[in-house]
Amino acid sequence: MHKVSLEQWRAFIAVVDYGGFAQAGDALYKTQSTISHSIKKLEKTVGNPLFDVIGRKAVVTQFGESLLPAARSLITHADNLEHEAISQKIEVRKSLNIAVDTLFPRAILAVILNELTLEFPNLNIQLYETVLSRCAELLEDGTVDFGIASTIPKGYITKWTHIVEMHATTHKAHPLASREHIKLSELKNFRQVVIRDAGLRSNVNSGWLGTTNRLTVSSAMEAATCVKNQLGFAWLPDWLINETANIDELVPLKLESGVTRSVVLQLTFRLSLTDDPVMQKLSGLFDKYCGNTHT
Repeated sequence: MHKVSLEQWRAFIAVVDYGGFAQAGDALYKTQSTISHSIKKLEKTVGNPLFDVIGRKAVVTQFGESLLPAARSLITHADNLEHEAISQKIEVRKSLNIAVDTLFPRAILAVILNELTLEFPNLNIQLYETVLSRCAELLEDGTVDFGIASTIPKGYITKWTHIVEMHATTHKAHPLASREHIKLSELKNFRQVVIRDAGLRSNVNSGWLGTTNRLTVSSAMEAATCVKNQLGFAWLPDWLINETANIDELVPLKLESGVTRSVVLQLTFRLSLTDDPVMQKLSGLFDKYCGNTHT
């Protein structure tokens, strides 16, 4: 067990810095006698005098001067450790609100959240599934801290993170499924399942909307369910088609042109959270699993 406490080293440094026991006591909010007792105890432990008292001034000895750099380093490390421990304690108990576009691969999201919660086991996560402009609204309102979507509000840190390929898809029993070299104009004769913009303040139509006969739903998974039940065709992300094709018998249409649509999803978070440990970890996980990739 160490015989010298951190408080004794603090008292030693304070006497050096302020030139006397009384001044050190004022700086550390302690009495002069408390500082004097700490220094005497420290000198007894190290076996050498640390100060020469000249009048009312305490002058550090050559031996004391030799201990000063290590003493300062010790106190600095102790203060940093204390600050980090307190900050981390607060960090792991806080909540994190995330908005993720419905087109983002759910399997990748699950892996990312799993790794995040392994490092921050006490983190409470609120996950919002959004479509088009809704993510931007939640960020602007302060409802979420982090978002991944195709539409990002101005003034936020953003980086290109993921490209999702969309295919016009239908059930294998649908009349369009067996046709070759389908023109986009021919799709006007069939019902299209459309994912609505979830924005409350503005709605932005996106993608091919060439048919007037539409069934509008609120998520990519709901659109896939409608296609599975032969309610029409829809533009669905590759990952969703791959996950459901064998079971739900979804097939991409054989279009003559415009076979795929690419949607760029961007990662963003509030500028004030740039140094936040949880945010840094989350951002790093998105880079690790989907940075600048296609799916």
